[in-house]
Amino acid sequence: MSPLVVFFAVLVFTLLTVGYVKGKRFVVEHSPDNLIKFHFIMVAVRFIFAITAVGIFALLSPSREDTVHFAALILGLYLTMIVVTIIFKH
Repeated sequence: MSPLVVFFAVLVFTLLTVGYVKGKRFVVEHSPDNLIKFHFIMVAVRFIFAITAVGIFALLSPSREDTVHFAALILGLYLTMIVVTIIFKH
């Protein structure tokens, strides 16, 4: 797996995490009643992105080993993103 793929995966998950934190602040300021809806929408978006990224990589990757490494990277980044959003949530 190339360093460019790792960089873009980390970049996208960082942007998703920053988007969640900024979006949460915006929703709390303007419409706190919709915070639960926002949270569930972001959970769905992040999950669908992770599954889609692994699926597309699996289709385009020539080796199974690279696909497994990429899936492990995405899983690690996804779990890190969850931990960060839980820390900011509480």
